Amino acid sequence: MRYTIYKTTNLLNGKFYIGKHQTKRPMDSYLGSGLALKKAISKYGRRNFKKEILFDFDNESEMNQKEKELITEEFISRSDTYNKGIGGEGGPHFKGKKHSDAVKSRITKHLRKGGVKGSIPWNKGLRFKSACSSVEVAGLS
Repeated sequence: MRYTIYKTTNLLNGKFYIGKHQTKRPMDSYLGSGLALKKAISKYGRRNFKKEILFDFDNESEMNQKEKELITEEFISRSDTYNKGIGGEGGPHFKGKKHSDAVKSRITKHLRKGGVKGSIPWNKGLRFKSACSSVEVAGLS
């Protein structure tokens, strides 16, 4: 497993995102998971973004430390970056937090039952309107 710090740059406006990624192939198609970055990729298209590997580590702690050094409060306040949070934290797969077997079992039971018991469906009370409801059908009026 490789632990990388990468930079994804918008080729149209120069804004960029710095993040970390654990992978077997550092130059895979992953561009980042930041919300602002994802919105930009959706808006401008993947072809308008370039990823480069800035650092490559053998272990997670070195990667986290480097991200912490790079992504500071000062860095995220810049207008030319998509980063919104300070570095070194990352998502749950980086934090090492996993659900216990008991919690996994409860989640599975909940999902198999079809959701929250007693919850009201989103469409309750809505009436179906046919496309033909306001059109006179020949021979039926």
